[in-house]
Amino acid sequence: MALSGEKVGIPEADEAPVVVLPRWKQPVAGLVSLVITLVVTILVWLIPGMSIMGSLLGGFGLMSVLFSIWFENWPFYDKLRTPWKVGLASTIVNVVVAFLFFYLASFFGVIYGSAIGISDTTTAVAVGWAIFGALSASCFSFAVLWLAGTMYWPWFDRKQPGRGVRVFILGWVITLVAWFLLFYPYGNPSATLADPLTWVLPQYGINMAWTQWIIFFSLLTLMVFEYAPWSRAGRQPIIGIVAFVGCVILGFVWVFVAGIVGFMVTLPIFLMFYPAPAPGAEVAAVGIWNVVYADWLIAAVIVVALFFDNWPKGYSQKVNLFIRLVTVVILGTIFFFGFYLIAPFIGFSGDPFTDNPTAFMLVLLWVELVFAYLWRKWPVYTTME
Repeated sequence: MALSGEKVGIPEADEAPVVVLPRWKQPVAGLVSLVITLVVTILVWLIPGMSIMGSLLGGFGLMSVLFSIWFENWPFYDKLRTPWKVGLASTIVNVVVAFLFFYLASFFGVIYGSAIGISDTTTAVAVGWAIFGALSASCFSFAVLWLAGTMYWPWFDRKQPGRGVRVFILGWVITLVAWFLLFYPYGNPSATLADPLTWVLPQYGINMAWTQWIIFFSLLTLMVFEYAPWSRAGRQPIIGIVAFVGCVILGFVWVFVAGIVGFMVTLPIFLMFYPAPAPGAEVAAVGIWNVVYADWLIAAVIVVALFFDNWPKGYSQKVNLFIRLVTVVILGTIFFFGFYLIAPFIGFSGDPFTDNPTAFMLVLLWVELVFAYLWRKWPVYTTME
């Protein structure tokens, strides 16, 4: 599913032989793509109401992009062919699906809140949003890791839409299993509307961090490292199984590693420049940073793999992978700290102890993947004649 390399195509799909090439060499093409997505993200974020709806619309928009990837934008490639036409049609469908799930989340919230004993309808909807919204985290972590890791085994050679239907069903099965185990039980019956941190129980936060680190390691190894080191397993589905187990374990371990780094490194840095938070708020802030830093690293992975096409490539594999890893970490760290500098200009306070940029992050990731997969990076990339 990764779009990487000089010729960005979908070689496994005979029905979608659209191949695009950059108008400019790297790193110019990557820089232009990055600027476009950042500008579009800010414009989308400034739409009235997006600060409230952003988490759900961004999360479900990401899921809708995944559905398009699984079907390889069928039937739009066959019917429209031109990247901007495919992108426009696919984006319209994507937004419709995102809003559909948004309204389903509100409906779910009323039922779920009542089931766990929340009498206030508004609070019930808020808790329901948190629980139902975690579907996107479950899908993008466990489902994507298995499907991309195995390269859609055993349906690799199936034509669309048959393969898409099979992958879609399996993806939803994995998503729902993960969601029921990791998120569904953890809505807080004692939630208060004014404090979003009370909407869910602590287990929810730990599991959310786990899914985000799984996403990071899966995209890092499958896209930036191009299946290294998992490809040493030899063949599918062994490669996918090893990748799944490896990334799940790495993600779990990194929840705690990132927590330690948050307390030992990030917290002292922020305390040097910002007023100390209220007693007890430091723990909550470190927990949010855990998730947010993983998300910024995910954004950096997408930039390196999809916008810069894993540039540069002129060295040995080990050197190439090392350069890419360092680039991802540096870029993700710049994103993480840089956000708080621009935060006051996009509706946040700029205080890392009170700001929760998760909604903005999801909108950014949504825009990145829409640009990369639905628009095929047009107009930065153009169709190869």
